[in-house]
Amino acid sequence: MHILYRLFTILLLSLTALVGVDARATAASSQAYPALFGTHETYSASIDRFYKWTGMLQRWTAERREARLPCMLGQIAGCEPKEWRRIVDLLTPLDLRAKVAAVNSLVNRYPYTPSAANWSDPNYWETPFEFLTKSGQCQDYAIAKFMLLRAAGVPNELLRVVVLRDRRLGLDHAVTVAYVDGEALMLDNQIPDVVPAGSIRYYEPYYSINETGWWLHDPNPLQVSSASLR
Repeated sequence: MHILYRLFTILLLSLTALVGVDARATAASSQAYPALFGTHETYSASIDRFYKWTGMLQRWTAERREARLPCMLGQIAGCEPKEWRRIVDLLTPLDLRAKVAAVNSLVNRYPYTPSAANWSDPNYWETPFEFLTKSGQCQDYAIAKFMLLRAAGVPNELLRVVVLRDRRLGLDHAVTVAYVDGEALMLDNQIPDVVPAGSIRYYEPYYSINETGWWLHDPNPLQVSSASLR
C-alpha cells in the first residue's frame, strides 16, 4: 500500500494552527460518537485544504450530474456504470448493519490496482465510477464504500474515510468507518469482514473526514497533538 499520504499530511497538519479557532468553534456541532482507535478527536468543518478529497467530491458531483443513462457496452464516460445501480439497488432496502456488511463484501471483490498503474499518479483519489471501471487502491475502496452507502440512504454523519498508519506493515492506508448503533465499524479492503474499529490495535489514524468536516486524531502517528489547535 505505497501511497503518498505522508508528505501531504505533514503539510496539512503543519497548518492546523490556522484552523484552531474554527476547530474549537465547530467542535460542538460534531455529533458525539465513539472516538476512533482510542484517540482523542478534534473536529473542524474546514475541509478545503484536503484537495485530494475535495477534488474527488467535485468530480463526483459532475459525474453524477452527467450520468443520465446507464453505460452501454464499451462506454465509460458520461454514463452510470450498471454495477453502480445494481449495488445501490441491492443495498437500499437493507438495514444499516446489513448495508455495511454487503458493501464491504461487494467492493472488496475488486482487484487491487495501484494508482500509478491506472493514472500515472501514485496518490490519485478515484470517484466511485472510476473505481468500478478501473479498480483502485486502498483510498479508492474506502471512497467507493462511503459513496455507495450514501447513495443507499446512509447519512453523511454516520460515515468517515480514515487515513491512517498501519504499524504492522509500516505503510499508510485508508479505510471506511460506519457508526452502527453507536459502534464504529471498519470496512477495510485488507480484511474480509466488517470489524469493530477498536479491535484493530495496529492502526493509528492521521485524520478522518466526511463530506462536511474532518477530525484530527491524538495521539497522531506524526506526533502532532490536538494541543496545536488550541
